[in-house]
Amino acid sequence: MARRDPLTVEQIHAEGLRVLDTEGLAGLNARNLTSRLACSTKTIYQLAGNRDTMIRGIVATAFAEMDLQFHPGPDLPTTVRNWARTLHREMLAHPWLGTLMTTADRDATVAYVVRLVDALTDHGLRRRTAIAVAGNVGHWTVGTTLLDIRAPGEWDHPERFEETLDWLVRGIVQVHAPE
Repeated sequence: MARRDPLTVEQIHAEGLRVLDTEGLAGLNARNLTSRLACSTKTIYQLAGNRDTMIRGIVATAFAEMDLQFHPGPDLPTTVRNWARTLHREMLAHPWLGTLMTTADRDATVAYVVRLVDALTDHGLRRRTAIAVAGNVGHWTVGTTLLDIRAPGEWDHPERFEETLDWLVRGIVQVHAPE
């Protein structure tokens, strides 16, 4: 069945997300996508690029959707906790991210970190300090979450995440609390 409306790269990425969430990585193939999108393989490759380029777009789309769910808190500790918990929860909800993410996805994660930088400056941190804090919190959150995804049962203890997050936040407040 041929499409009546023109297909967009955004539709391909969105469908890729749905496939990954319902069928896992094994479902993300050209045959499945062409069937779901009622288009040809050529169309998918023309719009989304090769498989790696398409995957980078899917990861970026996933992070863009996660970004919408972060809400800064009334103070710096609550904001950092909300940010880290949101990212951790959303990445765990999409375990395939742990398999697909590479350093090429840095821009997708940096866009999310910028939201924390802005929130931290709103709480009184200097921009340079907010960038350093957000970068470190982001690095810890992504790294910890990827360990939880890649080694289920070994690292994925909710209390460990919360305890370490608490240590991290207390250290940030102790060293960088606005005067």
